[in-house]
Order: sequence, then structure tokens, then C-alpha cells
Amino acid sequence: MVDYEYRVLHMPTTSISVLNERVNADAQDGWEPYMMSGSDFINIVMRRPIREDEQQDRG
Repeated sequence: MVDYEYRVLHMPTTSISVLNERVNADAQDGWEPYMMSGSDFINIVMRRPIREDEQQDRG
């Protein structure tokens, strides 16, 4: 089973290009959008697998 770490982005939807840039930059670091909600502000739950060496440190 894969363990994930999570974080939430909270950003205004006034500039979709800035939002896209942020999500794409985070994707380069292994984060993937998992869930999104909102209208004027959007909350995006991001997740990425925890590396094996990090799992051992936590565990």
C-alpha cells in the first residue's frame, strides 16, 4: 500500500494562468491534484507518495 503526504492549496480564481502555473510547478515536484472545490477561491488537495526513506524515518 502506498502512503501519501497531503497539502492544501488555497488560491483565488481571479487568475487561472497563475493557478495553472502553480499546479504545474507542484506536479514537477511529484504532487498531484487529488480533489478541488470552491468558486471565488479554490482549494486543491494535493498528494504525493511518501518516499521509502521518509516512511522509515516516520515509522
